[in-house]
Amino acid sequence: MTAISATVLRVSLVSLALAGLACRKSPRSSAARTQPLVRVYVTPPAAERVMGRMMDAAARHDWALSVRTDSAALAEADIAIADSAGRLVARLRAGSPVRVEARTLAEAVLPPGAVLER
Repeated sequence: MTAISATVLRVSLVSLALAGLACRKSPRSSAARTQPLVRVYVTPPAAERVMGRMMDAAARHDWALSVRTDSAALAEADIAIADSAGRLVARLRAGSPVRVEARTLAEAVLPPGAVLER
């Protein structure tokens, strides 16, 4: 084998290897995975108390978070957090597609001794 044919063979093999690596899907491809959307209803008095912890928990788990304080949001919220006589109470919506995430969020947000209703 001559030096020129060996060089051509090496260049061809390297080109094929690089083309194969370039065609692989990125591990952080956004098309492969979607973030769960956790919808939260919070009463206005409780919103200030839980907002920071709620956003921290959602960021830590890479969840999208929709927080509303209007009463119309209560019907579609996966979790409702209210202030009942100075204590926080959370209620999970039955049949929620993100029930596990909502429960994890409630446990992260509520202080010890708070009530989590199912």
